[in-house]
Amino acid sequence: MGEFDIDRVVELLDSGEFLWTDLCWAQGMAGWVPLAGLRAEVAAAKAFPPVAAVPAPVASGRRRVPPAPALVSPSQAMASKSSGWAWVAGGVTLGALVGLLTTHLFPQVVLVDRPVEKIVDRPVEVIRTVEKRVEVPAALTTVQLEAIEFAKKKEDAFRREVGWGATSMLPVFDKKIRVIVNSQADQGAVSIESIRARVESVLRRNGFVVVSESDNTQFASTIVIASLLCVDSKNEDQLSGHVAVEVKQYMFVAGGGIMKQAWVTMSEYDMTIQFGSLNFYKIPGLFDDLAVRASNDLLKAGELPYSK
Repeated sequence: MGEFDIDRVVELLDSGEFLWTDLCWAQGMAGWVPLAGLRAEVAAAKAFPPVAAVPAPVASGRRRVPPAPALVSPSQAMASKSSGWAWVAGGVTLGALVGLLTTHLFPQVVLVDRPVEKIVDRPVEVIRTVEKRVEVPAALTTVQLEAIEFAKKKEDAFRREVGWGATSMLPVFDKKIRVIVNSQADQGAVSIESIRARVESVLRRNGFVVVSESDNTQFASTIVIASLLCVDSKNEDQLSGHVAVEVKQYMFVAGGGIMKQAWVTMSEYDMTIQFGSLNFYKIPGLFDDLAVRASNDLLKAGELPYSK
C-alpha cells in the first residue's frame, strides 16, 4: 500500500481504511508483522498528537496602529518577564520530550501491506499423437514356414477339434486297409454287401487301398470292422441295437516283460439305432457317416508328428 508515518497510520486505523490484521514493517523489525503489534506505539501517538501550526497573519491594505502601551509598575514588569521565560522554557522542554519519544519509541516510516489471495490457473496437459511408421518384416523363408507348419501340427495333436481317434492311431502302412462286415440282422432286412460297399467307397475316396476280406496274399496293418448288433435279430418289423465302425491296427505289444504281436483296437465310432421295417434302407447310410469319421482320423494320424 505504501509508506506512512505513525500519525498517518493512526488516522487510517481510526477511519477503518487500515485493519489491525494488515501487515507492516519498519526499520529495526526482523520481518512483516500485523499492525496489532504496534498497539503501544499507536497509543503513544494518540497521547501526544501533533501540534497544529499557527497560521501566519494576513496582511491587509490598512496600516495597523499599535495600541498604546499600558503603564505598569517596575515590579509588575519584572514578574511578567519571569513568567514569560518560564513558559518558553516549559514549551522547549515539552517539545524536546515529544521529539525524543517520537524518534526513539516510534518508527519514523511504517510500511503497511495487506495480503491478497492470488488465483492460480491449473496447467492444462496437452498430448500430441505422433504417427510411427513400422517397417514390415521380410517374407519368411521356406525353412521358417516349415517350422511353423510343424508347430501347428504338433499343437493339433492335443486339441479337441482333431479328435482323440486321430491321435491314438498309427499311420496306415502302404495305405492298405482290410474291411470286414459283421451283421446280426436278417439278410433280407439289411444287406451286408450294401454296408461293405458304403465303407469301402469312403476309404477309396480318401486315397486308401482296400484289400478284400478273403484276400490272404496281401498284408494290411489296419482293419476296419463294420458291425450291426441287434437286440432281436429275428424281428422283421423293428431293428433296435448298435451300429459301429471299429479300427484295429497290428503292432507289437509289451507288458510284464513279454512282447508280442497283436491286433489292437485303436478307435471306435458307434451309435444306437431303432428303425422300423419301412426305414431299414437307411441303415447302410449310417455306416457311411461313421466310415467318413474313421477315414479322416486315419489320414490325420499319418500327418501328425506326435500322438497321445
